Amino acid sequence: MHILQISAVVCAFISLLLLLIALGSDYWVLVGNVNQGLWKSCFTVVSSYTCLSHSMAGIPVYLDVPRTFMIFGMIAGAVSCIVLCGTFFDFQFGFLSQAKTSAIASLVAAGCVLIAMATFTGLTAPNNGFAWSYGWSFGLGWASFPLFLITGGLSFPLDTAGSA
Repeated sequence: MHILQISAVVCAFISLLLLLIALGSDYWVLVGNVNQGLWKSCFTVVSSYTCLSHSMAGIPVYLDVPRTFMIFGMIAGAVSCIVLCGTFFDFQFGFLSQAKTSAIASLVAAGCVLIAMATFTGLTAPNNGFAWSYGWSFGLGWASFPLFLITGGLSFPLDTAGSA
C-alpha cells in the first residue's frame, strides 16, 4: 500500500508542478521573435527582450477560458496533492475518505485542464499564413492532463486498500 501511496503522491506533485510551470510561463505560441503565453507576450527587438502583459497590450478574449480552467485545474490539483499527502495520517473528511477526495479532485483537475488545453488549441489553430508553432509551455500543459488522470487512477485503489 505504501508504494501505491507514494506513487500517487509523486504523480500528483509532478502533474501539479507541470501545470504551474505551464500556467506561469510565456512560451505557449511562438511566432518569429515573439512568444506568447496566457498572461504576457514577449519579443526581441535589437538584442532587447521586452514583455508586455496582456492587460497593457489588450487582453485577447480567447484567453479567458483557458486561463479560467487552468486556474480551476490548479486549485483542484493542489487539493488532490494536499489530501494525498494526508493519506499517510489516519483521519477522514466527513463521509468521504481521503483517497476518494483526492481521486475526485484529480479527475476534476484533469477535466479542467482538458477543457483549457482543447479550447486554447482550437482557438489558436493555424488559419493564416504566419509561420508559428506551439511552445514547450503548451506541451507541459497537455502533459499534466494524463498525469492527473493517472493520479486519479492511483488514488481510487488506495481507498479499498486502506479499508482491507
